[in-house]
Amino acid sequence: MAEPVTDEMTAVRRLRADAPVPDHARLTPARQRLLDEIAAPRRGPVVGWKLKALGSVAAVVAAALLSTLVLRQDHTEPAEPTPPPRADQWVYQQVRVDALNCGPAWSTELYSEAGVMKLSPGPRSCTLEPIKQIATDQWVRYDGRYQALPKHGADDPDDVLMRKGPGVPAGTMLPPRETDALVAALPDTPEAALKLILKRSIPTRAAHAHRLTQAQRDFNEVVEVLSGASHVPADKARTLYRIITSLEGATKPAKTTDGAGRTVLAIGIDGNFRDYAWERNSMQVLLDPETYAYRGVRSVAALDYYVGGKPSTGPFVAKGTVIGTATRLATVVVDKAGER
Repeated sequence: MAEPVTDEMTAVRRLRADAPVPDHARLTPARQRLLDEIAAPRRGPVVGWKLKALGSVAAVVAAALLSTLVLRQDHTEPAEPTPPPRADQWVYQQVRVDALNCGPAWSTELYSEAGVMKLSPGPRSCTLEPIKQIATDQWVRYDGRYQALPKHGADDPDDVLMRKGPGVPAGTMLPPRETDALVAALPDTPEAALKLILKRSIPTRAAHAHRLTQAQRDFNEVVEVLSGASHVPADKARTLYRIITSLEGATKPAKTTDGAGRTVLAIGIDGNFRDYAWERNSMQVLLDPETYAYRGVRSVAALDYYVGGKPSTGPFVAKGTVIGTATRLATVVVDKAGER
């Protein structure tokens, strides 16, 4: 248990460990007033003198607090830039998936959970009732050479199943190191930033990609940057948000909650949708409403349809129904696969 706070300055310093030393110029008038009151003859009642002294003490304390809480430029030192992760370090991603009880399948990207979910009646019953959320862990080596997943059935939760990554450009998505470099190089203007993203990114190889609009393809590339980076600074996150909202067909940012109960903005792109398994739902990105930090993605029905087609026994899904949500709970650089 922490020691009790015995004075105001200790409380302030615990509140702000970087607080500067109280300014002498600010304290001098109030301190002199206190000394004058102490030295002055006590002509009135003792109670009145004590009240005046207490007032002077309060003035000194107030001046000290104000001087401490105002962070002046001459006491501010620029923060040293954080070195980038090493090539052999790992990006740990913790994701929570919330879906419906209807054989959900998620078409994730190579290094993130970004993608679209589909529903399938399968051999079991299919309902639109939520199923228990699933927590997933993934480790991606910073250079993209390896990926790791928890080993099912292992006694040690740190045991992982390692698999070799496809490398660059054999994969469908840039690994964290290349994504971080792309984020750092992004210009401030959305038009120039999107141009750079499309120049460096790896085009999708989905069979139906040619049926997507250009805005939908651009949106997918931007979401890959947000979800694949080990860290996106606030100014770059704002630029990426401006790109998304400027795309043709961008939906109005809608406030909702992610799987962790956090308030987020959900944004997608209207475009071409068909009543096929992978083309009837739309991916929306989830962003923090203030910082635009990446919070995950969700899949939403882009049109009315029956799961498995109208002749099947699958339920009717109304346009706008949330099919599933993948919430990014943590993105942390660690030294080895299995660390959390």
